[in-house]
Amino acid sequence: MTSSVDAVQERVLAEILSRNAGTEYLARCGLAGATDRAAFQNRVNVVTYEDLQPDIQRIANGDRSPILSAHPISEFLTSCLLYTSRCV
Repeated sequence: MTSSVDAVQERVLAEILSRNAGTEYLARCGLAGATDRAAFQNRVNVVTYEDLQPDIQRIANGDRSPILSAHPISEFLTSCLLYTSRCV
């Protein structure tokens, strides 16, 4: 697996984008179902928690529509992970 890290990362990104293609977040980014790295890099940028806070608040308030994830979100944990998007 470590001998083809780039290919593995590209495949994982494509899987994540494919699973979540119908989310509001990716629609706002203009991905339109694209799952390739180039489209992701061109349309998605780094953001802060505060940029995503309105979406997170909607989910916290019980909105079950696919806002950030195609799968229901039951909890949020704080971490040092980076959130991305130029379109927020």
